[in-house]
Amino acid sequence: MPIIAFWSNRKKETAQTLSMIAIATHMAVENNSKILIVDTNLNDKTVERAFWPVGQTLNQQVTSQLGGGKIDIGSGIEGLSKLIASGRDAGNLITDYAKVVFKGRLEIIPSFIPKTQEDIPRIIGTYRELVRMANQQYDYVFVDLPKGTDTDWVNQILDISNVIVLNMTQRMSDMDDYIKLKENNQLFSKNNILPLIGRYDKYSKYSKRNIARYIGEKRDIPAVSYNTLFFESANEGEIGTYFLKFRKSLISSQDRNAVFVNEVTSAAERLVLKVQEVAMMR
Repeated sequence: MPIIAFWSNRKKETAQTLSMIAIATHMAVENNSKILIVDTNLNDKTVERAFWPVGQTLNQQVTSQLGGGKIDIGSGIEGLSKLIASGRDAGNLITDYAKVVFKGRLEIIPSFIPKTQEDIPRIIGTYRELVRMANQQYDYVFVDLPKGTDTDWVNQILDISNVIVLNMTQRMSDMDDYIKLKENNQLFSKNNILPLIGRYDKYSKYSKRNIARYIGEKRDIPAVSYNTLFFESANEGEIGTYFLKFRKSLISSQDRNAVFVNEVTSAAERLVLKVQEVAMMR
């Protein structure tokens, strides 16, 4: 079962988290895949806010949009970290500590909000083992990682990931940085790197094809463009509803969301293909 790390070396905005959310939700809805999203960023409500309205507390029970089940999601990563620290195999218990978007399809381990600085080392020391255990229970484990390679635990998760989705923009500096990473960093010299363009502007001269040619990729680079309704849904806790409403099989080609949905579909297909390619080479 593949681990998919979403990561960027650039401190500037690459729409990494929203791109991950779009692809993961699409795959859960369209492919009927069982997916876990693990948000390893601290004090970041982006993922949680995308699926649940602001004001819904972690102590509330969440009714899934498919299946009607309820679970107590109060403990999250903090509860899992205690289980893992005790030496127990928490793999089959992860779902009890996750927030459910679609029952049996999409679950979330939200960002950790530390009460004290002393809590942080214990939590970040849990993520690698959590991801490894989740790998045995889910079809795909999506991991949203902090930017950069200046922390050992981030590098450790990158190292065990089946595919690293390297998020970039249409800036020339991002393209040059990608080339340097591939040439100089062993983590990114393997065949498991999938570049992804966030907030893609199709009118830029740096098109998917041109960027691919510049950085030496044989295929066009997958992309996720800016979409107003998707962005609004991500701020209102409505991403689940968005992808149920605009399913590939339901959306009209004339709908203003069609281009975005088609891009996300293509990006998801490229990700699955990359997973298959990496598996064949091992």
